[in-house]
Amino acid sequence: MSDYTELTGMILKTSPVGDYNKRLVILTAESGKITAFARGARRQGNKFMGSTEPFCFGTFKLLAGRDAYTLCDAGITRHFEELRTDYDAAVMASYFLEIADYYTRENMEAYEELNLIYASILALISGRFDARLVKCIYEIRSLVIAGEFPGIPTDRHYSDTCVYSVDRICETSVHELYSFTVSDEVLDELTHISERLMKNLIDRKFNSVKLM
Repeated sequence: MSDYTELTGMILKTSPVGDYNKRLVILTAESGKITAFARGARRQGNKFMGSTEPFCFGTFKLLAGRDAYTLCDAGITRHFEELRTDYDAAVMASYFLEIADYYTRENMEAYEELNLIYASILALISGRFDARLVKCIYEIRSLVIAGEFPGIPTDRHYSDTCVYSVDRICETSVHELYSFTVSDEVLDELTHISERLMKNLIDRKFNSVKLM
């Protein structure tokens, strides 16, 4: 009998394979970033048509192969349909997926990275937060999780509130990250910090950035 693996994750990206199949890159809590093939997912009426798109979050039943998995079933609990009607949020959320794809690896647990994406997309579509703040929080916390956050830049003086906000982003639980807002002045400072760090630490341009 075949041994199946069930992983919790979110689809980061997809690409067509052959006439009807799909190649999926899924960020999973238990095994990090994995590749899986969904047979027939592009065929009209196939059971995987609605569960193999970017942002789909849930459990994935998989059969392990030599170099990749085969998707056998998917229990999607959140499609994030709101992104289909909010262009700006969709572009920003796509940017988050690209950063996750950049930093995560195979066979390395990604519980915090997955929770960060989920919480950040919820914050985007909630309408309660400035998208620039969500972006700053996501960028800074991603660097912290990856072990690449070098601290606040020393290029200028930052307000005490800004310093406190950065500390909060770095140290608080992911589930409590989106529990505060800041003034426009502090948001400008946070934006300066996150943009400077991302420019210095990431060696590529993400496709979604071109659409922002």
